[in-house]
Parts: sequence; structure tokens; C-alpha cells
Amino acid sequence: MLLIAAVALFAIGSAQAVHELKFQLDGDLTNTAYSAPVGFPTPAFDWNDVFSVSTDTTAGTQAVSVNSTNVGAGKTFGAASFVRDFESGSGCTLSSNSTTFCTADDTTYATGSKDTLGIGNGGWQCNHDANVNSKIDIMNSYITSYTNTSNGHKIFYFGLEKNKSNGTNDVGVWFLQGGASCAAPSGHINFTGGHLDGDTLVVSEFSGGGGVSTVKAFRWAAATSGALAGDGGCIDSHDNPNPATGGCNNLPIASGADCKNSGGTDSLCATTNAKCTTASLPCSLPFNNTVDTNWLTADATLGVGTKIPSPDFFEGGIDITQAFQGQGGTTPSCFTTIVPDTRSSASPTATLFDYVLNQIGSCSTTLTTSAAGTANGTIGSGQVSSGTDTATLTISGTSVWGGTLSWYLCGPVSTDACDKTKGVLVTSTTVSQASSASDFVSGTATLSSVGRYCWTAHFEPNTATKNAGVNGLDDSAANECFNVAAVTPTLSTSASCSASPCIVGSTLSDTATLAGAATGPGTNGTNTNYPSINPSSVPAAGGSINWIAYGPGSCTAVALASTSRAVSGNDTYPKTAAPDSQTAVSFVSAAPGLYVFVASYAGNAPNTNAATPVACSAQPSNEQVTVTGNAHIGSAQRWLPNDTVTLTGDTALTGTLTVTLYPSINCTGTAVPNQAYTFHPSGVASGTTYTTGNTTFFVGTNPDGTAGAAAGSYSWLVHYDDSTLTDPADHCEKSTLSPITD
Repeated sequence: MLLIAAVALFAIGSAQAVHELKFQLDGDLTNTAYSAPVGFPTPAFDWNDVFSVSTDTTAGTQAVSVNSTNVGAGKTFGAASFVRDFESGSGCTLSSNSTTFCTADDTTYATGSKDTLGIGNGGWQCNHDANVNSKIDIMNSYITSYTNTSNGHKIFYFGLEKNKSNGTNDVGVWFLQGGASCAAPSGHINFTGGHLDGDTLVVSEFSGGGGVSTVKAFRWAAATSGALAGDGGCIDSHDNPNPATGGCNNLPIASGADCKNSGGTDSLCATTNAKCTTASLPCSLPFNNTVDTNWLTADATLGVGTKIPSPDFFEGGIDITQAFQGQGGTTPSCFTTIVPDTRSSASPTATLFDYVLNQIGSCSTTLTTSAAGTANGTIGSGQVSSGTDTATLTISGTSVWGGTLSWYLCGPVSTDACDKTKGVLVTSTTVSQASSASDFVSGTATLSSVGRYCWTAHFEPNTATKNAGVNGLDDSAANECFNVAAVTPTLSTSASCSASPCIVGSTLSDTATLAGAATGPGTNGTNTNYPSINPSSVPAAGGSINWIAYGPGSCTAVALASTSRAVSGNDTYPKTAAPDSQTAVSFVSAAPGLYVFVASYAGNAPNTNAATPVACSAQPSNEQVTVTGNAHIGSAQRWLPNDTVTLTGDTALTGTLTVTLYPSINCTGTAVPNQAYTFHPSGVASGTTYTTGNTTFFVGTNPDGTAGAAAGSYSWLVHYDDSTLTDPADHCEKSTLSPITD
């Protein structure tokens, strides 16, 4: 569940002098030679403790950076910024360590820019000035933030260096909760950014011989809607942007004096290194002369170096929390952009001259996400749902914010995190400080391929939130990645015999049912980088199932050589239904004994592993078939039609006797083949009796297994032919046969 927290940085507590806390506001940059007023401890830090300097003589550059020992999360100072605003060297750059000064400046205000105007829409404009007046020219500016641990008050310390002091000098510092930027390499252009309610302006006036005489703080009043909303507001001490009801009074919310002479409860003060001529003035206190810097600066008289003559060094501090107490409205929780300037007076209506943009970075936005749901899962029998991603978005520095939170998914990827410019957009939702937690959970994606997947979440602030200093954020940490593994399917089989009991000559068959196989990776997702995410269709699992039958009686003898059938998803194979029917996996048994079918599936990479193999010797009983021998007893009943013939004559018989069988009762039709009996008496005595043959004519089944004669009426035709006698007439003898059943 996504959580949102607007982190308040300030708390109200007891007042304490802004210049007697952790930081020395004494007109110098070092933390030495400072004596605190009676009753106050000497602050331990000054500007040289906040920033570090590095010079590259080979490259001819110098860089000033934050001293991480004292500045950062959990350190004495929460944030700091140093900006150089003068160019030097032959190339006129802001980083050169050359002592050749350039007079050009890309960050000066164009005529017409006013503190009383909004920042955007041309209220503020920047200008390129080829030859900046020395009195108004800022050399360096710096800012740091500090939170008073005793009461939670937020304090800002600020400083700048001028190129030349000539009489009265006026400076200002805008503390903006939102962003503002502008740089004109030529001509002039409008600022980008805008005011937010509670933006704070500090203005101060000082002279070469009198120190700081005036320091005041003003607030920006912005309506929540209408023509004066946000950047269209005005300066008003009571947070009332409407002139019709007494607003826009241009009055301060706090005033102070020179830090060297301030009281013990001030919320605002400023000072310089002014060299006074009268000992009673505050500038008679240290430091009141030329001061040294660790970094390059520039003076109209001394040139580029590390010296700041009196009174060109200016610094101050403001306890924002204390300044806003009792003023109404909301106390700002943080500021992102600090804009020091030089000006014509200490009034909000003054003409503005030179400026510097310091990004303090004290407002923060964090976005952390954590994959949920499928955090190292497996592809299912279809696809796998990626689960959801949960984001925690923390916005500090503004109580009103909004934007779009989007989740992207990448994969399969080898080692990299997800790049939202290439990833699949899964969810995009509008979020704000008023959103419910459910608005911050991603949707789901359908994954059709195994591999490593990574989420990334992106928060894109709306325009108002950007102006509040909240930047877009991404989170694609390692915990946003998860692995999807291939599945291991099951293969169940069943052998059968075509006869029962299963005897030699029966047909043995086998089927295999594939279950749990995943689909193949989809390749037609909407994202060309990762087409297997959210595809419109996916292919069924492929590959093939292979069979071998062993036997009889041994797992080495092969009864059925290797045969296979193509797989098209989870189903029973071979398929029997049209139009995808496949030929059976079968063979005819040739000998008695035990036969064993072994089926295997090699899988379908990358989503489906091979099914766990089972050896022949370990096959279950349903894959075993026992074939018995083909033994039987047979018998043949028969009825034998025959005839008895007696020949008589006056003398001995020498002719030929023929007896023929007909399938009729009158000796007509076609004689029954092979059922004729012929006899040659050759002088056999008269009265001899003869019987026809009876060994080949059967009713029912012949001895060789062929069909015998059908039941019915038969007749014998008796014929005697003798050349020495008068032949007797043929004689037809009727015989009826009944069927015999074995």
C-alpha cells in the first residue's frame, strides 16, 4: 500500500537569538577570533566550515562544494549552496581560477522586474549584461539551513560578496518554496517558476561606515483560487492577497538589526565587515575590515583574489519559524530556491539589479517501491499475473501537492533495472495529498515468458507541485525485480489391450495425458521492447511426447520402437478427435510375457520444463500389460451321407459303377464337388454290395477349418455302365442332412 506523508520540518518552541546558535554572524568567514556576548556560547561554525574548495591548476579551474563533514542528513546543517556569479579567464567562465576578471553577467534582472510581481508570466525577467555596474555586481552567494534541536525552529543563514561598495547598499534574499530559474546568454527572457503562499523576502540596507541599518522580512500571500491564486498574489503581512479587503499592504512580518548589536531574542539580523568611524556603532565590533576567503572572489579595486574589502561582505540569518509566529496562515515547511539580489532600496517596490540562484535542496521528495504478489513465482498453465507493486511516496516542503504516479514493467531482462522509457506502462493514476492509499498500488500485468522482471515507479508532479520545488522521481531499486520460473508439467499414462484375456496376437496401446504445461511466450505485446508482457495471444505448449514399449519380460528388449506425437497444449495424446486426430500408439503382441510402456515429454523451452522421467523398471501398474499364450481345444462334429448299392446280374459284372452326390432331392443340379464314387467290378459276381465313400463330405465345419456343406436335402445318383449287358436304369436315392453344432 502506498503511503503519503507531508513532512513538517518546523515546530514552535522557545525563542532564541538567531545569531547566537550554531553559526557565527560576525562579518567574517572563519570560526576564530569571535567573542560572544555575555551569557551566550560562542557558535562553533562559520562559512569556511560549510564549504570546501578544490583547485585544479592543470585544468585551470576551481570548485566550491558542500563540506560533507558538517552538511547533510544527520549533520549540523541540513543543506547548503554556494554559487559563483563572476566570470574570469580568457573564456570568461564561472569555474576559471584565472585572475582576469570579466564584466559580463547572464543573471541580472531586466528592467521592470519587481518583488511585488509574480515570478512567472513576465513578472520577473533576466537579462544579459555585458558590463555590470560594480556597485550592484554580486561575486559569490551562499546559503545554509539549520534546525534548532531545542525547539524545531528552521533557520537560514545567507551571505554574499559585492564587487564594490559606494555609499548606501541594499540587498535582498528571496526564499522560495518552489522553483525559479532564468539565464540569458543574450538579450532578456522571462523567468520560469512561480510563487507559493508563504514565500519569504528578506531585505537589508547597509553603508560603508555604519553597518546594517535595516533588515526586514516580508511574506508572499497567495489565494487558493481566482485571479490572485499562487503566483498572482502579493506581499501582505496578514496573508491576505485581496486588496479589496485590506490585503497587499507590503508590510513586513519581522524586523531586525545588525547582528553585532542585536538582542537575545531576535528572529532576523544581518551584518557586514563594515569599518566604522564611530566606536559606538555596531560595526566597531569584529570583524570590521578586509576579510579573507578560501575561494576566489573579485573586488573592483583589488581584482580577482581572496580578499573582500570592507564593507563588501554581507551575511545574515532568519528564524523562519519565529518570524511567522502570530502572523496567520501556514508557516512554510521548507524552501528549495534562494535568490539573493542587489536593489535600489530596502523596499519591496525597489528596482532589482543583479541576482544569484541558490538551490538549497531542503525540500525532499522520496519514492520507494516494493514488488508484491508474484515475487519469484512460476509461469502457470496459462500466463502468470505479475501481482502488484506498492509505492511509498513522501513529499516534504509543501502541504498541497499532486501529480501522476505511474508504474512500468520491464522483462525479461538480464541484470539491469527497469528503464521507464522502454518499459510497459501498467498503471498511471493521479495522486495528491488527499488520495486514499488504494490509489497508490499498481495494476497487474500478464507475463507470458519466464525470466527476470523489474518494476519502476515514476512520480511526475503537476505544475503547481513543480513550482513548490518537488521534482519528478523514479524508483527502480533491486527489490523491484523478481524472477518468474518455468513450470514442470505432469505426464500420466495408461496402457490397454484389445482383448480380455489378453492373448498373443492382441493389440497393445498406450495414451499419455499432459497437464500443467505453460503456454509459449507471447510475441505480440503492445511494447516492442518487451513483447511477452501483456500479449494479445499466446501459443499453446509445444514439443512432443515419446513412447517406447519394452518386453516381453524385460526392460531391455524393445517391443515397440521409439515413436512420438506432437503436443499442442495440455491434452490426452494421441488425440482422437477430428480434425487433430493422431494415429494410435500400438503394436500387435507376438509372444506371451510382460510388456511395459514408457512415455516421456522433453518440455517446451523456455516456459515448460521436461516432465519428470520414470524409468521402465519403475513404471506403475497401469503402464504394464501381461500377454498369455493362445491355447484352445477344438472338435468337429459331422454327419456323413452315404449310400449302399447292390449290383445283380445274370453273369459276372465287368462294367463301371458310379455314385454321384447332388444337393437336391432328385439328383438334379450341379453335383457336389469331389463326392463321386466310381468302381470297376471287373468280373465281380452278381449280387455284390458296394458302399459309397464317406471320408470327405461334412456338414458344419470341415477338418481344415473351412465351412462344410449346409444342412438340407441331398440325393445320390447311381449309374451302372457295362458294354456286355443291358444297363439298368439310373437310380436316385434321397438323403436329408441336419446341421451339427460344435
